[in-house]
Amino acid sequence: MMETAVIVVSGGGVSPLTQFGGLSLLKRAVLTAQKAGATTCYLVTPPDQQGLQPELQNDPRVTSRVVWGHLPPGIMPAVEPENSCLVFATDTVFRHPLALELSQQAAPGRTLAATDVDGVPVLALTDGSRIPSMCAELAQGKSLPETTVLAQSEKVQAGSIGNHFVYRLTRGSHLAGVEQALLLSLENPRDGQVDAHFNRKLSRPLTRWLVRTPLSPNQITVLACAVGLLGALCFVPGGYWGPVLGALLLQFAVVLDCCDGEVARVKFMESPLGDWLDIVCDTVVSIAIFLGLGVAVWRNGAVNHALVLAGVLVLGGVLAFPLVTLAEKTEELGNRRNGWEDGLIKKLLASLTTRDFSVLIVASAVTGQLGWFLWGAAIGAQVFCLFLAWLLFRAGRFAWVRRDWERKGI
Repeated sequence: MMETAVIVVSGGGVSPLTQFGGLSLLKRAVLTAQKAGATTCYLVTPPDQQGLQPELQNDPRVTSRVVWGHLPPGIMPAVEPENSCLVFATDTVFRHPLALELSQQAAPGRTLAATDVDGVPVLALTDGSRIPSMCAELAQGKSLPETTVLAQSEKVQAGSIGNHFVYRLTRGSHLAGVEQALLLSLENPRDGQVDAHFNRKLSRPLTRWLVRTPLSPNQITVLACAVGLLGALCFVPGGYWGPVLGALLLQFAVVLDCCDGEVARVKFMESPLGDWLDIVCDTVVSIAIFLGLGVAVWRNGAVNHALVLAGVLVLGGVLAFPLVTLAEKTEELGNRRNGWEDGLIKKLLASLTTRDFSVLIVASAVTGQLGWFLWGAAIGAQVFCLFLAWLLFRAGRFAWVRRDWERKGI
């Protein structure tokens, strides 16, 4: 298991303080190694690179132990021969799943090196004996193939480790293009077709701007919620253009909702609070949109009992919130149980968390057929809640809640 990382401030011409995706390369290197499991990060700096310590101070995201060293004479991290250590330069940008996959292939006495897009090894998983020579080479801006200790047979080619994001920046690198490649690597497995082929294409350029602002992911979530609520208000007057404007604002809120997760992953600001806030805001916006949509249909006189249908739809949204929360809190329990009910629960959550329904609202508003959407959604929401509740009961998730309450003395 990889618990140590040696990060070398490269002499390749790219400053460790260069901003990339809203973070300096130095801070990004430490946070990436930390995310991959490193509890200790050794930072090796050449003599002409001093005064970098303040960059990592007072940042609550940096939780690993940081040890500074200089070349020459170099440092000798306390890495046992049987343990693996991740070695890379600050100008190498990658995502932590790459290091995790290398760690799974690690073996005592073996060095594994991952290649960049040009097929040049740029980071290595190795034992303590090879670290000093690697550090010396990386500090001069050289690549891992130039180290005499790295045998050709020990390189792990890009094809054998999947399509991971990994780049080594140079003085002539197009940072905007590499940032875009990083964003493209942040795919969410729960994205629907509209998210993947439309919303993400709009959110990524916006995210590239947002990561340069002081806005936190949670603030972006609240902003998306505010835009969605404004869209809901636009439905209330009824007519044609009000609902169309409301639907378009909802679609923009959905794009912003993509941005908050992207910013969180790029800037290492994911948190349980952010997950909870995202669910709450999505639920609030959905309920507000359903109410506004019902009022619009009622004012237009398109459907009898439109307000009753809107109330039924809102009830479905309210009931879905605790059920979805329970399903997500007990996801690990479901993974261990691995029953057919747990598989269906995962599929239901994936279908619920996609934002594809917003396009249906836009299409219904533009074609003047909001009444049809109201009928379908009102019925579908109740069916969803009943089916999810039955699956949770079958999978024993409600029993888990009872046992949890007993442990807490509730």
